[in-house]
Amino acid sequence: MRILVSNDDGILAPGLAALCEAVADLGDLSVVAPDSPQSATGHSITLTHPLTVQQVRVQGLRPFVGMSVDGRPADCVRLAIKALLPQPPDLVLSGINAGANAGINVFYSGTVAAAVEAAMCGIPAVAFSAGMTGGPVDFARTAKLCRWALDRLLAGAGLRKGDLINVNIPPNKPGWPLGVRVAHQSTAGLDDSYVKCFEENGKASYRLSDDYDFAHKHDQTDVHGLGEGYITITPLRFDLTDYDGLSALEKITWGQAPRAADPRKTL
Repeated sequence: MRILVSNDDGILAPGLAALCEAVADLGDLSVVAPDSPQSATGHSITLTHPLTVQQVRVQGLRPFVGMSVDGRPADCVRLAIKALLPQPPDLVLSGINAGANAGINVFYSGTVAAAVEAAMCGIPAVAFSAGMTGGPVDFARTAKLCRWALDRLLAGAGLRKGDLINVNIPPNKPGWPLGVRVAHQSTAGLDDSYVKCFEENGKASYRLSDDYDFAHKHDQTDVHGLGEGYITITPLRFDLTDYDGLSALEKITWGQAPRAADPRKTL
């Protein structure tokens, strides 16, 4: 099996190295990741300059050679599939992100965006993120849990063409994880704030505070399950169509839209 590994924390991130080590025996690994941290960049791609690619040797318990890209996570995956790899991968893995990507955070997440880009190309993809409680993430432990979850995804229903799975691992607390919850994505808003600052020239600026929480934690969602100490598994889709809204809009009598005048008739 050909596996592409990427992330949004950068090619030198410990979470990427831990994930590579955990899945190295599954097949032929290729690593293409941003050359610098790209957290919260969402699903943006680079249009303003050519993407520079460099070969990087990453040291660790299991050293590997990957390719760094001076772009976004989505850039890395798309460029790898379209140009860098001799053959498209059979599976794309993204992570392990330092910090959970649950609820509406999936819209901001570069980790999830890398997986979404693969799914858009018809390749099954899994995004892995680790919840934090203020201290550093134990990536060695988290990677083992990611591999445990991946093995069950592959052995269970399997990962089909274009499947997109979001996996969140709870923080390292005694007795956790309590198990697995297959949960839908929370749509609760964020309870956050901006800090007002003043620059030397007297101009005001605003910085998003580091302290935020979800406004509501409804049962049966990824946010709630993760907070309770469970590994959460959430299937996602990049089709944002509101099908109920689509049906309602189709019932409107739209009629003929005003047409542009024929310029030949105005001469």
